[in-house]
Amino acid sequence: MLESCMPDQIIATITNTANPSQVISIKYLKAESAFCTSGIRTCLGIKEILIPVYMVAKDLQLVGSIISAILERISQATETGIDFTYAERFEVLGKHYTLSEEGIYMKLEDQAQ
Repeated sequence: MLESCMPDQIIATITNTANPSQVISIKYLKAESAFCTSGIRTCLGIKEILIPVYMVAKDLQLVGSIISAILERISQATETGIDFTYAERFEVLGKHYTLSEEGIYMKLEDQAQ
């Protein structure tokens, strides 16, 4: 089982402007040498996202944009009463990414072009 994220290692937060009580954090997950979201399961009842270190090191702002885009899709599904499932492949800002199940997480990765 993957180690849960430590609360004191938050590197960024994303707040839902329509519902400010919904805050998603990005935290360092030492055991996996990766980062993960924290709050998606609590706020929305679905798996957290595991983010490889190289993606955060390369561009934290881009990772924030990717997570925000995913959260927007979750929000749209919730508002319309549709069950949300993570897309295996998707595009953000002209770049392609994949999400695949990895234990208790959905792992985010760059899609090979």
